[in-house]
Amino acid sequence: MKFEAFFSRIEGRMGLAQNVAEDGTVIDFLSDMGLPADNRTFRISASVRPLEHHLLRVYGSVPELYRGGTIIQRTLQTKTFTYPPGTPVQSQLNVGTFGFGYDLDFLVGPRWFGGMQGDLKFINLRGTLSAGGLGQEDTISLNELVPCLGAHVQTRMPWTPTVNLGGFARITYGMTPNFLNHVDLSTGICVGMGAVGSLLVDAKVGYELESFYHNQENLLGRQLELKREGIVFSLEAAF
Repeated sequence: MKFEAFFSRIEGRMGLAQNVAEDGTVIDFLSDMGLPADNRTFRISASVRPLEHHLLRVYGSVPELYRGGTIIQRTLQTKTFTYPPGTPVQSQLNVGTFGFGYDLDFLVGPRWFGGMQGDLKFINLRGTLSAGGLGQEDTISLNELVPCLGAHVQTRMPWTPTVNLGGFARITYGMTPNFLNHVDLSTGICVGMGAVGSLLVDAKVGYELESFYHNQENLLGRQLELKREGIVFSLEAAF
């Protein structure tokens, strides 16, 4: 079992009607929508290793909801509406993922392991901009089941008789780059704490970058982009 906390800062934007033949504005999550820059993502996963080189995983994140608001400083043009400068707007960002994964550790040793992984990940992203006084709301959403491939490695070096230190790295790429560009990269250090009762406990801290770019309708130019980077903490317990 693993519990993970990801504390990040975001960059993001959504485009509504970005075709050459149409007017439209790329709407920034922070400056135009007033969404909070800081994100907190909590994830839980379970895995089982039926054979030495094979690991099966199931994982998911606690659904995230961020709300904000601002007074816009420029004209925002969507497909059907124009938000004039000075308009008070409210905004919302929903994020959630869950999936299944398989790790093939074809490199296995007493102090390290590494290999490749495949994932089938469901991604839900939704950005909403609304002006209650004008009775207008614009929403763009991503709900996709995304096949992914990647690679991983982890090392362990003895420090004390019961504690070891090491490093880890993991990168995952979505396999639909013409429709959805998805990258998840994490790297850092890990501490093996030895046995706690009948459990083996590992703690990790590192850097993570998660990026999504989705071109929902090429002809209409509906796009949704989100990038998050920050510090990730995790605690793993092996039974």
